[in-house]
Amino acid sequence: MLSVILEFDVVEGKSEEFILCWTECTRVIYDNFGSLGSRLHRDKDGKFIAYAQWPDLDTYEKESIWPDDLVVYRDKMRALLKSGKPKVLHLLDVEVDLLKSQQYN
Repeated sequence: MLSVILEFDVVEGKSEEFILCWTECTRVIYDNFGSLGSRLHRDKDGKFIAYAQWPDLDTYEKESIWPDDLVVYRDKMRALLKSGKPKVLHLLDVEVDLLKSQQYN
């Protein structure tokens, strides 16, 4: 399994719109490109950090080929970024996965 850490530097005043577009874009990626989903975080400086998982590097790399009918979702989100693209901070192979979606009872 591959984890990808991304940084999004959003145009000032566009955070709420970005969150909506990121959510929509992430759903498109999940439904069409084989991702295992993602989580969005905000750091203390106001930048957004996403943690996404993929089955493998090959599946992740195929995500860069967007068909014309879906590219509008990606471009809508990118228009809200200062640099126009997210910054890939890390590509990480998962060694041990203990992340859960709910607390142990």
